Amino acid sequence: MRISKVTLRKKLLKDEKTQSLFLDFYPPISNPKSGKPTRREYLRMYILEKPKDELEKIQNKNTLLRARMISNERQNQIYNNDYGFLASELDNRCFLEYFESIARKRSRSNSNQVKWLIVLNYLKEYSAEIKMKDLTIPFIHGFKDFLLAKPHFRIKGKTISQNSACSYFSKLTFALKCAYKEGVIRDNIAPKIERIKAVDVKKAFLTKEEATRLKNTNCKDPVLKNACLFMMYTGLRVSDIVKLKWSEIEHSCETGYYIRFQHQKTGNQQTLPFSEDAYNLLSQKGEGDESVFKNFSKNYRQLKLWAKDADINKNIGFHSFRHTFATMLLNSNVSVFTVKEMLGHKEISTTMNYVNLLNDKKVSAANTIKF
Repeated sequence: MRISKVTLRKKLLKDEKTQSLFLDFYPPISNPKSGKPTRREYLRMYILEKPKDELEKIQNKNTLLRARMISNERQNQIYNNDYGFLASELDNRCFLEYFESIARKRSRSNSNQVKWLIVLNYLKEYSAEIKMKDLTIPFIHGFKDFLLAKPHFRIKGKTISQNSACSYFSKLTFALKCAYKEGVIRDNIAPKIERIKAVDVKKAFLTKEEATRLKNTNCKDPVLKNACLFMMYTGLRVSDIVKLKWSEIEHSCETGYYIRFQHQKTGNQQTLPFSEDAYNLLSQKGEGDESVFKNFSKNYRQLKLWAKDADINKNIGFHSFRHTFATMLLNSNVSVFTVKEMLGHKEISTTMNYVNLLNDKKVSAANTIKF
């Protein structure tokens, strides 16, 4: 087996005034913890590109001398099969930089990216510098308490919701799993961490009577009305409505109309059939990359006015139409597994949340009790 040679090298930094010193290992050596090949070790030592006076020249000379001593020490360690210095370098790596790199990879939508960046900012606020060796269970639990006590950014005197804290904290635990899997941290601490539990949130949905009333009520924004009704017919999220293109809508003589698209939230591919009634809500067919609901905007004020005109007093939002779609399917004796596929859920447990909403079977069961 060929023994790696250690070479001291210099890298000119962006300021073009300073050189960073690092060691180059060739052939690469394996990290004793992760098993991954390593080619460089940055010494965090710097010299001036063009020293101005004798003092700066002496400083450069002394820095280079120390760097060469480390280089010789590393060569001796490699001869003796001692690679502990790599583990030390691993411990001192910046976790915030690693977390940001994970955030960039995971972000599939602007809204999701914002959540990852919020967590990154909270981590920086919790601790200005986080090294891999700092990632202990007490440290992570401290960040959990920090999130649960974090003031709400809009409502004075309130903290962020527990579900928001749960979502933020889950992103950190996901990053910890990735770090262990990639050999960036030594211990798999993610399973040992006590999570923040999500609380059930009241899901606003429309009954068939309310949905019919809303459909027959005029709305000052016809694009918004058709988009909302289309969500109620298909179960699409509003984020999917925003990006829906004509090229994603297809028709077959055998199956009728269907959408072939990628979920904006989960990134999952799906083929979703829909009825002719739903198709009639669409405007005149456009070109492939044109938006189906052109000029659609999430105007909550207009949505509330439309619901009020339809004599609906529920606090509905754009996601309420997806909830309505799910409850209507379940009330029509559609299998919960079919509903799962229609909604594009990854887990059946997510779909089961809709079973607990008001449905015809529960009403029928309640009416059997008579004295």
